[in-house]
Amino acid sequence: MTTPHHNEHVMIYHHRTQGVDAQGIHIHEMNKAFKKLGYIVHKVSIYDDEAVGSESRSGLLSRIVATLPGPVYELLELGYNIPGTLRLYLAVRKLRPRFIYERYSLYNLAGAFVSRLTGIPLILEVNSPLAYEKAKYGTLYCKRLAQRCETFAVNSAHSTIAVSEVLRGMLVAEGGNADRITVMHNGVNPEEYQTNSHPTESVTQNRITLGFVGWFRDWHGLSEMLITLDELGAFHGNVHLQLIGDGPLRPRLEALIAERGLSEHVTITGALSRCDLLRTLPELDIALQPAATSYASPMKLFEYMAAGKAIVAPAQANIREILRDGENGLLFTPGDWRHMVSRVMELIAEPAKIRRIGDAASKDIEQNDRTWLGNAKRVVALLNK
Repeated sequence: MTTPHHNEHVMIYHHRTQGVDAQGIHIHEMNKAFKKLGYIVHKVSIYDDEAVGSESRSGLLSRIVATLPGPVYELLELGYNIPGTLRLYLAVRKLRPRFIYERYSLYNLAGAFVSRLTGIPLILEVNSPLAYEKAKYGTLYCKRLAQRCETFAVNSAHSTIAVSEVLRGMLVAEGGNADRITVMHNGVNPEEYQTNSHPTESVTQNRITLGFVGWFRDWHGLSEMLITLDELGAFHGNVHLQLIGDGPLRPRLEALIAERGLSEHVTITGALSRCDLLRTLPELDIALQPAATSYASPMKLFEYMAAGKAIVAPAQANIREILRDGENGLLFTPGDWRHMVSRVMELIAEPAKIRRIGDAASKDIEQNDRTWLGNAKRVVALLNK
């Protein structure tokens, strides 16, 4: 059964997430961008509004889900396809949208089913290879089924968006149709960010502020970074580190700060609202990305760039898609904390480089249109392919 006529100015955004953390920002910003292009956006989702800046949602549903055994939770994810497909199908039949835009979730096949049933194009956004990710870093019981569902969803879409070339390669390696997979990195709203004039002022006063923004998890390497910064003497003089955020690693970081007598050199802000974060970013001179998954398109990287920060980040393939060493960032061997700190100290020793690299990062956002609105325009262009 197909819907031959559609409303050119209507689209449906479908997702099955909590809409929190970076994913909440992504959903919120893409919806805003589509609206700026003149689309009426209808969301079909578990939660109507994104909890931007929150790590998770509290509530009865979240508490119940957290207590479920792994196999039961996976069955529920599969089971979502029954009500999810019905809700999406009814919305499509009623609204006759120009297209469905779906954020990929493991086992979520609703968009694929409804697109095939109605003939409405599906644009599928894949931010992580979740079948691989959950099998490697978490617990996945139905590995083969999960991978087959992922590949089916990818190949059912009119176009699939991968957020990095590395991720695109992983999807293709598992059977994804290479001709239908487009790379689209994450973006920012440049107008929200104050291009940084702070470095020149701060270094004149012999003050350098390093900064990390994000949720404090073990894999970010924050403990190792902090220890190595101290061991190599990076805190000599008036150098300060701001750790902007919160998370399970915070007690360990606080203990390290106390043990090493760094309370005058290291500040943990705690979780900040979006508005407070945007007010805090201009205080930084050097922005730190200690680690990143090999296939991600780290949102904080684009935020650092838009704010005109000199970025120090790992020299891995997905980061190299965005940063060029010595031009719009400084790169270090992933996991080599001494190398990372040496790049930081290189900037501390040459303040003019802080400004030059920060300016280049800011210009890169403009030149390559690394914006949410630019991404929305690119999505619409995919519909004509």
